Amino acid sequence: MTMGNMQAGRWMGLVAVAMLAGCGGPVGQPVDVAAHPEPLAALASSDATLAANKRLVFDLWRTVVDAGHVEKADELLAEGYIQHSPVLRTGRKAFKEIFSVVPRRDIPELVQPPLVTSIAEGNLVVMSLLERVAATKDSPAFVSTHFNLFRVDNGRLAEHWHSVRTVPGPDVPLPEDGGPQPVTGSTGAAQQALLQSGDPHLARNKRLVFDLWRTVVEAGHEEDAGRFVAARFVEHGVNGASGLGGLKKHFAARPDAPLQAWIKAPVVAVVAEGDLVALVTRQELPHPHHPGRSYTITWFNQFRIADGRIVEHWDASTPADPRDAPGW
Repeated sequence: MTMGNMQAGRWMGLVAVAMLAGCGGPVGQPVDVAAHPEPLAALASSDATLAANKRLVFDLWRTVVDAGHVEKADELLAEGYIQHSPVLRTGRKAFKEIFSVVPRRDIPELVQPPLVTSIAEGNLVVMSLLERVAATKDSPAFVSTHFNLFRVDNGRLAEHWHSVRTVPGPDVPLPEDGGPQPVTGSTGAAQQALLQSGDPHLARNKRLVFDLWRTVVEAGHEEDAGRFVAARFVEHGVNGASGLGGLKKHFAARPDAPLQAWIKAPVVAVVAEGDLVALVTRQELPHPHHPGRSYTITWFNQFRIADGRIVEHWDASTPADPRDAPGW
């Protein structure tokens, strides 16, 4: 269990409750995402392998993405690195070419944007970062969460998904030509395997998130939300609402649907550590430049759980997301 994430979760929760009590806006409004107060502590784990995996992701970001030391990618990435971003080419060579435009500077101790959380389970790591988006003529400024999911193999990063949902341009190659590789996920009964854990606490937390998603998010049964969500629920997604009442009102606007035994969207991963769970799903969309073809994007939803109820939620939503988007 990672004490850094759990302690930070309690700290963020206290900050959010204070804001909901009147310091940052009326109850029902989303609360701005907060950076982790001790980002290096978030990389700790009683499991040495999980700690090493989180450090590997953290080091890739600060070394290459932030500081432009692309030569370090040979040590950090597998040669056959698989890229699932909708707009980036796959492979380690392509990764190095893409990030060669980053100005080279001294490697910082911490990542930028600031770390929110880092969750590791098995060979997967979910790193979330605080993202501040400037205002445009079409959208106000807002704060959101940027997510990255990595798979580790033999001490190197072998596969990557992120929450970027940018539509691929005409210059982005197709998968067979070295372009982004399609996101895949489990459907139906195969999702059961993603809920398993040798730690009963983590298995319960995964099941709680899974059941909330299929019952409230997909089936629209907001009247059942109290089975899963605490009264002082804190929402960080820009399109959601804080408080159990706010959450119910948010999902009451969605039409009811039959309750299914499984999540409708293909599930890429369910990653749990400490009091945090990340649910990662896939969406397929028509390709804008290749008629008859499609491309895929990845949706991330992260939850904090306390006393058997969900108390906090982060996603990568934007004010421009349609109400019928498959996310939260």
